[in-house]
Amino acid sequence: MSHDMFNTSIGIVIGVIFVVPTIYIIRKRGLGDWAWPFFLASLPVWYMLFGVLALDGAAIALEALAGLPYFITAFLTWRIKSRVMHVVLGIAWLSHGFYDYYHDVFFINPGVFAWYPAFCAVVDIAIGGYLLYRAFIYDHTPGYTKP
Repeated sequence: MSHDMFNTSIGIVIGVIFVVPTIYIIRKRGLGDWAWPFFLASLPVWYMLFGVLALDGAAIALEALAGLPYFITAFLTWRIKSRVMHVVLGIAWLSHGFYDYYHDVFFINPGVFAWYPAFCAVVDIAIGGYLLYRAFIYDHTPGYTKP
């Protein structure tokens, strides 16, 4: 097994171990109204911190610029509660998963751990899928509460 495949596998395994209980706990405790937007806004911050770790000002600036849509989307979906905004939030999470997967195509951030993009992509895609699922059953299930 190549080194890249090993790091990707580790990232996927850690991602699955992390995301399943995270979704369960946030749903069970009814924290979705603020937790999913807050965590979406935190995603670019992690990449910026990796740039700090590498002492790479260009990476920090590029990560901040790439993170602007996620900051804006997180704020809007936190403030505006509607079915459409839940769909927007789910799509934003999914798009960040694709950003993770293609991160090195956009630019290199030397501080990012080799396993992290796979980890984050698994988490983002799982949460995005969960949020879209919840948005599309909105108003269709008795006793349904917001994601």
